[in-house]
Amino acid sequence: MVRNAVRALIVEDDKLLFIKKERPNIGIYYVLPGGAQEPDETLGQSLKRECLEELGLNIIDSKLVCIREYISQNHEYSLLMKEVHAIDFMYTCIPDSNKVLNGLQADIGQIGIEWLPIAKIKHSLIQKDIQHRTYHFPKTTHDFLREFLFKEIRETYLSRDFRS
Repeated sequence: MVRNAVRALIVEDDKLLFIKKERPNIGIYYVLPGGAQEPDETLGQSLKRECLEELGLNIIDSKLVCIREYISQNHEYSLLMKEVHAIDFMYTCIPDSNKVLNGLQADIGQIGIEWLPIAKIKHSLIQKDIQHRTYHFPKTTHDFLREFLFKEIRETYLSRDFRS
């Protein structure tokens, strides 16, 4: 079965917000906030619910910037998520000014929420030796960030001026 999922790109002061996770045999890694769409829920409602559950943030504006496909058996964490086939809808998001950053319902393995500096993320993405990377991302997140952050569109899509 194919499921829809949403992912949030939230930027503030040249930092991108991530969910920090830790799992046995994997260690610490970072994923974008978000999750599966529930029945009778729009993608926008899913995005708002997931950000409130995982981050404690109310989203007041969002813009779809990318759609990607994820098939778990093709990736390194297939042992955690067997037989998942998802279509991820990636959104840039603007939260309200009352930021709490204390999720109401943490994901399995979630040990925190962190703002990672975009410059350090970029540096980590170009490191060929995994041991020398500052941050560890699942391959699909790594590939998405590498493509997204290294393009000129970064300034347009990650700016807070897309509401017009």
